[in-house]
Amino acid sequence: MPSIETSERPATRRPRWHILDKNKIFSMLTNLYATVQQWIPEKSRVLDLGTGDGSFLASLIKQGRVQGEGVEKDPEMVARCIEKGLIVHQGDILDGLDQYEDGAFDYSLLLGTFQELVSPELILREAFRVSRRILIAYTNFSFWKGRLQFMFTGRSPVTTSMPFRWYETPNLHFFSIFDFQDFLRAMKFHDLKSAYFNSRGRISVLPNLRAEQALTLLTNENLP
Repeated sequence: MPSIETSERPATRRPRWHILDKNKIFSMLTNLYATVQQWIPEKSRVLDLGTGDGSFLASLIKQGRVQGEGVEKDPEMVARCIEKGLIVHQGDILDGLDQYEDGAFDYSLLLGTFQELVSPELILREAFRVSRRILIAYTNFSFWKGRLQFMFTGRSPVTTSMPFRWYETPNLHFFSIFDFQDFLRAMKFHDLKSAYFNSRGRISVLPNLRAEQALTLLTNENLP
């Protein structure tokens, strides 16, 4: 899971406004992660895919809410997870999922890493193999500030949720909330509930225009 600290680049490569917006990013992610905690029932078995330094997973476990493990590719982040006493598989997400049996978990988490996946459909199908439900948090590339920047400057947007220039970004897929909903319908995955956030908090009106971050709880089970 990305954090503000782990997502920062060296100072010489940051946009000048990055530090000014750090509090906005922190507030938005705090609201998002609090919602994730609310949506995960106590005693659930959780697999955090792209767990970063393990801070969020450790907090879930410390609160006694879940039994959790993680998957993380970065060796430095894995080391930090181990220091926190976490069980973490080092490797990419697909290799990590391959280590687990069918139905090993109740929830898989993809928080902030979904748009970086080379094969999102394959990852989701494997995640559903090992867990009943998936929580995905992703950046909405249709946020109004990005639209205006592209329209008036003719350049790829740089915003609070998209702080890197096009040649620095880890993102491989640039999609909106509407695009993501189309993807779910095409894959026959079901959206159980969603929440949307910007720097002012959680929003419900016109999220495809006004939200910077989205959170969705998915199942592949047939709904009534």
